[in-house]
Amino acid sequence: MHLVTLPSIDSTNSEVQRRWLAHYPAPNPAAKAMAVVAEVQTAGQGRTGRNWQSPRGGLWLSIAWPMRGRPDAYEPLPLAAGLAAAQAIQACADLVPLIKWPNDLLIGEKKVAGILCQAYPDWPTPVVILGVGINANFAPELLGQPLRQPATTLQHEIHHAIDLQTLLNLLLESLEHHLLIVDRGDFAEVLLPQIRPRLAWLGQPVRCGPQNGASTVEGRFIGVDGRGQALIQTPGGVQVLCTDELRRVLPP
Repeated sequence: MHLVTLPSIDSTNSEVQRRWLAHYPAPNPAAKAMAVVAEVQTAGQGRTGRNWQSPRGGLWLSIAWPMRGRPDAYEPLPLAAGLAAAQAIQACADLVPLIKWPNDLLIGEKKVAGILCQAYPDWPTPVVILGVGINANFAPELLGQPLRQPATTLQHEIHHAIDLQTLLNLLLESLEHHLLIVDRGDFAEVLLPQIRPRLAWLGQPVRCGPQNGASTVEGRFIGVDGRGQALIQTPGGVQVLCTDELRRVLPP
């Protein structure tokens, strides 16, 4: 995988998109993955267009991955990437983040990493853009206020800095491995069993407000299916959710 390292950029996702379109303006079945990592993002992107604070000391990475399989095979990609990031953090910092469906990593109840996936099956050379942001070597206060969800950093949790290059190498290795599995359509058989024990709030009451404006779904989070969709046990049966995000329901 070709890797470009930059001191600063508006958004690694935007930059890797620009580079992909410049390299592959026409269909190319031999297209190869590329990645961009930056020390700082000035306009980092979160899910649904939210701003992602990206100060120096974090790991801000985006990968352009050629789509070899069916577009629907990539629906569980946020969870596959979340597993890769959790494994890299565990190996590098001896922490065990949990995966908050669909695209965040938590330590305790605090966000330490986020995933952003964007698929472009209609581009000349179809591609998935995968962004991973990990709060690593800086104080949580640098993330600014107000935050939608409490956040932490690896340095704050283990009381010392980690080697960002080691974390990057581990992350790239895991991501490439998991992406190849998704390419083959083997997410459910190979990756899902590894994801389930890492799911945040499994078995606990949660609430989810669908993006289509329908009424809020509330029930017990019982896992995810082979397409990466959340399964919520409600009094009326199991609800399958593919959009929005979970919120934990705390006891009164």
